[in-house]
Order: sequence, then structure tokens, then C-alpha cells
Amino acid sequence: MPLPLTGVRILDFTWLNAGAKGTRHLSLYGADTIHIEWKGKLDLLRFNAPFHAVPGEEPPPDLGAGYEVVKVPSVNRAASWNNNHVGKWGISLNLHHPKGKELFRRLVATADAVVDNFTASTLERWGFGWDELKKIKPDIVYVQAPGFGKQGPYRDYRSYGPTAAAISGLTWMGGLPDRYPCGYGFSYMDVLGPYFLAMAVMAALRQRNRTGEGIYVDSSQVGPAFLLTGTAILDWSANGQRYQRDGNRSTYVMAAPHGAYRCRGDEQWIAIACSTDEHWQGLVQTMGRPQWTGEPPFDTLEGRYERQDELDPRIEAWTREQERYGLMERLQAAGVPAGVCQDTRDRYENDPQLQHRSYFVEVPHSEVPAYDVEGHPGRFSESQPTPLGRSGRGSACYAEDNDVIYGDLLGLGRSELDSLREEGVI
Repeated sequence: MPLPLTGVRILDFTWLNAGAKGTRHLSLYGADTIHIEWKGKLDLLRFNAPFHAVPGEEPPPDLGAGYEVVKVPSVNRAASWNNNHVGKWGISLNLHHPKGKELFRRLVATADAVVDNFTASTLERWGFGWDELKKIKPDIVYVQAPGFGKQGPYRDYRSYGPTAAAISGLTWMGGLPDRYPCGYGFSYMDVLGPYFLAMAVMAALRQRNRTGEGIYVDSSQVGPAFLLTGTAILDWSANGQRYQRDGNRSTYVMAAPHGAYRCRGDEQWIAIACSTDEHWQGLVQTMGRPQWTGEPPFDTLEGRYERQDELDPRIEAWTREQERYGLMERLQAAGVPAGVCQDTRDRYENDPQLQHRSYFVEVPHSEVPAYDVEGHPGRFSESQPTPLGRSGRGSACYAEDNDVIYGDLLGLGRSELDSLREEGVI
């Protein structure tokens, strides 16, 4: 069976994470996604570590956990960029050149949708705003996702994932109550925002198919971030109650102990949540029934809940001596809700559920060794979405598919392609 978006062609002007991950989802579902870029202003992620190692060459620079823009031997080896564009076609096109504009018009005439997450007026400055795209193809879908949306006083502001999280309030909402806010990771909205972008494209395509008319969608990166603050906004509007950071605990569930506790080793943690006496007794049994666990105030759920600041250090004094995976298995066997706090290596190498479901998929690449990427988290009964996309491989090297798209799709001959390269059009 064909995939859900088989037969749909997307012209993809996305860059960085917030846009490129969105069209990656469309490729996963079978869309013919053509990513368009120009060497005059390449995606910054092409220069950001980590980089794929290539046998026989100097290893890529080790920049630790941070990301820096560095001088690289090739723009085709950045792991983040390659992940974002897996399964897409990749072409180069100079839209500042008259012949480049004409080529783009011909591409639009073959496409179902155009997607970009540039600043709000970028495509308009190139001569391809919504009105012009409709003239080229009346039933085209155009989805824009600038940081703050196309309309409004913030339309020209730039946004990155941390910006969207901060201005929406998400950054303030994450962290421990007695410390500065830390958010939900460095660039949370670069991961979540693309899902909303992909949904906007698919919903617009659905509407186009029903009406036969083109549709424009003014999306953003910041908008979805506000959706995640819904309970905090509701609590204030309904009760006048300001949101408070709870840290590892939840004030909405009576559970104690309830948090993340250090285990043996460097930055090794386990989460434990006891909301019933049965949970507590299972934990006590696993701990070897220390005397203090049967004495007030720790002998009742209410007492433990009210004295969590005293309870947590006692629990952690024990968990610090335990190996986290073995401890998780013993606690779960005793009926205690518990789980290891996993890092990237854990998820990739140790997580039995992801391994069972073959979540990571190896994809080939023209310049670097084959690498693993995330597949689709669900399982379809008739056809399985694949990160290989229509291209049948990982990400494209710069301009790798010019001959395929301009030659096979638009019908340009070899001499025409050579002339366009010499003129700086492609």
C-alpha cells in the first residue's frame, strides 16, 4: 500500500530545526520533498557539531555537549543537518537570478505545497508571496512558519527554539522551585514546533483536496509554545493562582516519595513515585525495611507527603549505593512505579523497548558512512512510514539531486544544466 502522502510534492525552503524537522515528517509519510537551498547562505546547522566521522580522515572536532559554528572540511557531514533532511531530495537554486526565478516558477507548477520558515517577508522579497504563488498554481498550498507568524507587531522578529520557549513562559515553568528556571532543555520548541508545522501542511492539503482551491496558512514557532502553557493560563484566568515550579514533585498528586534520586555513578538517576501504601511497602521491602520507615511521620502517606524535604535525603542515601537498572527491575518487581532516567546513550544502546520496535533505522549517505536516525514511532498495518523517504537514502549532499529534479522532473538537457551551473543559477 502507498504511504499516506504518496503523490504529494513539497517544495521545502525550511532551515534550522523548527522548519526542517517539520518537512522531515512529511517525507516520512511518503511526500516527495524537494529541499531548496543556495550556497550564498547555507543553513547554519551545516556548520554545527557533532559531525560524522569519515574513515581515513582526521576525526571531526570534539566540541563536547555544546554547539558551535566551526570551519568544516565539508558541509555535508553535520549530524543534526543530516538528521533533519533525511529522505528528502536536495537541490540548489539561486532565487536572486532571473533564470532561478523562472526555474522556481516551473517547480511550483508541479508542486502541491510550498513550505518555509524564513522571516515573514523573505519569499515576498524574492517575488514569491502568496499572491504570486496562486497565479502560478491556483490550488497551491503555502505554509509559512516565521518565528512569530506572518501578521502582528512581532512579525519581523526572529525566533529560535529558546526564544519561543522563553517568550511563551515555558522556560520559566521548568526547573526546581528554589533555583533559577531552566526550561525543558536547550531548544524544546525546535523539537515540538515541527509537529505543528507538519500538521498545518497536512490539514491544508486536506482542505485543498476537498475544495480544489489553494490555501495559505500563517503558522509560527512561538504559537505552539503557548499551547503548552494552557493549564497555567487556565489556573490564572479561573482561579487567580500563579503557576509555581514543582521541580521533581507534583503538587497535583499525593505521592511520596515522588522524584528523581541519584544512583551509583556519575549523573545516574532513577525516578520513584509512591502514591499508595502498597507502593510504599514495596519500596520498604526492597530497601531492607530500615527501622525509620515504620515510624511517624513516614508510616503514613499523609505524613510522608508533608515531610518530603526530610524523606527525600533518606531515600537518596540508599539509592546512591544502587546500580540504577538493577534497582529499577527490583522495584518494579515489588510493584513500585520506578524508571531509570535515561540519557542519549541509554536510549540508543540500552532501551529494550526501542530495540524491540526497531525504532532506529540505518540510512545510506553519499559522503559519510551509513548512520542511524529515528524512524516513525507508530506501526501502520498496511505500509510503514520510513525515514528513507522518496529519495531512498539519508540526507542529500549539497545540490546532489539537481540532475534528478531539473533533468528528470523539468526535462532540462545536459547542456542546459551545464549552462545554468556556469551562470550561477544552480
